[in-house]
Amino acid sequence: MTAVPVKWLFMFLLIIAKYNVLSFRCDRRPYGTTTQSSPADGRFKLQIVGTHIAYLPDQLYIVQITETDGMSRFTGFMISAEGDLKPDPRNPRRMITQYPGEIRPQSSNTAKFSDRCLYSVEHTVASSKSSVEVYWQAPPSGSGCVTLRAMVAESSNIWFEDGSPLTLRVCEDTRQPDDLSLQSNYNCQVCDEAKYEISFTGIWSRNTHPRYYPENDWVPRYSDLVGASHTADFILWSPGTAATDGLRQLAEHANSSKLEEEILGKVGDGVRTLIKGKGHSDLKMNIPTYAFFRSDKNNHMISVAVGIYPSPDWFLGVARFELCQEDNTWLQERELNLFPWDAGTDSGVSYESANIETFPQDAITRVQTSSYDKNSPFYEMDMKDLHPFGRLGIKLVKTYHRDCEGATDEGEGNEESTGEEEKPEEENGESNGSEPEEPSRYQNPDLDSSENGGSEIVPSVDPGSDEDCPMTPWQEWSKCEGICENNKIKGLKWRVRDHVPPHPHGDVPKFCKNRFETFENVECEEECSEDEENDITAEKRIMVPVVPGQSWSKKRELNKVVQNI
Repeated sequence: MTAVPVKWLFMFLLIIAKYNVLSFRCDRRPYGTTTQSSPADGRFKLQIVGTHIAYLPDQLYIVQITETDGMSRFTGFMISAEGDLKPDPRNPRRMITQYPGEIRPQSSNTAKFSDRCLYSVEHTVASSKSSVEVYWQAPPSGSGCVTLRAMVAESSNIWFEDGSPLTLRVCEDTRQPDDLSLQSNYNCQVCDEAKYEISFTGIWSRNTHPRYYPENDWVPRYSDLVGASHTADFILWSPGTAATDGLRQLAEHANSSKLEEEILGKVGDGVRTLIKGKGHSDLKMNIPTYAFFRSDKNNHMISVAVGIYPSPDWFLGVARFELCQEDNTWLQERELNLFPWDAGTDSGVSYESANIETFPQDAITRVQTSSYDKNSPFYEMDMKDLHPFGRLGIKLVKTYHRDCEGATDEGEGNEESTGEEEKPEEENGESNGSEPEEPSRYQNPDLDSSENGGSEIVPSVDPGSDEDCPMTPWQEWSKCEGICENNKIKGLKWRVRDHVPPHPHGDVPKFCKNRFETFENVECEEECSEDEENDITAEKRIMVPVVPGQSWSKKRELNKVVQNI
């Protein structure tokens, strides 16, 4: 008879308890106090070190309570973060609280997470103090404004909370970082095509970024600058997306080969031009690298990336940068400061961290430019104090008139200059006049070839190479060359290509030779047999210089090498 009433009574108590938890209001009063709070008298204030107006999303800040008169002391405190209210997307009549970021103790000796209030910390020991500091990790972008509140207790019965000195309201800083794109123009109506020069200048050095900079000065380097001019539908990389295999290799190993392959596979299908500039290392890291690319009304965005080596998976670059302005004119010039991105594939925290694969793979995000980890180069670093790692320059060189209706050529001779001649062409005494039609620059009908009986030779041209500096396709990679130890070779492999003159019997322009390499090598690792190394046949490769316009030729000389054990 009593079983049913007890059951219903138990359920009723559960409902009451749940209701009390959900409707609980945070009480920041000191433990054991019997008095009400006093109005803040200005002797104590709450402040965010480095800012008081706006916060950068995901940035780490130091929040501080300090006395203002040089003599007052307090024994207890609590600091809380509160988010703004906004309508629930699933039920607009219901209000929900936005995430305010996280308050964390700076030291367990002075503060601990509060067991009474969410997003709050309070004192560990009620000792006399003139100031205290804790961490606040700002919320992600789109979280609105955050209110920080402090309770300060002089004694168990004299305490203060709220009021302007002990309350701060900060909102998200919506200003764009220096390497973010202009607003996208998905309905670009510019008719003329454009030719741009893009440059990358390295800034990363021991002087600008001293914390945990690699000990050996010859180790740091940048990968090649790799990217594309493309349509609005094409994504080479973008924040919030997963890195491709090519971007992963670039970010982790400063190897651009795979990313170039991915771009070349999309030429004509979302990509117009492969952008490629040589990476620099050691003493040449601050020397600019250059490349040219073309854009049109369909391919009016660019994305580029530069790997940082050594690093876990960090890289520099811009994604989907818009060149077609709102008034449907081409962007004239822009200089961007570049800060690191995290490819989300390696969980290392410093430049020379051991490889720690991130599984599952994370999305591409900013490298955390403020960190709790003392092994990070950005430990407790304020974003505004971080030097750029590189600088990207984008400059309109010339435009080519196109008919909007039929998109037909009215002749390259109708090109319009931006008023500044191309420096490389001036240096070589070449004219900025009209350019030949595309097929003619790759054909040398008058060039004889002993191997082909004087027949017309049309050299193979890499379709992804620069239109003004055409190149032959890369040859196959050589075998991995090195010493076989423990059944593994760790060494280098290499490959070659050559320049194609743009005119019959013409020389390759000097600026093309300076900006586009004909030889490259990368680190490699392959299995081998140490037994075979005792008596091997080694190929000594002799590369015969290739005459642009003639067929490739290569001679190999086999040398029998007998090693005496």
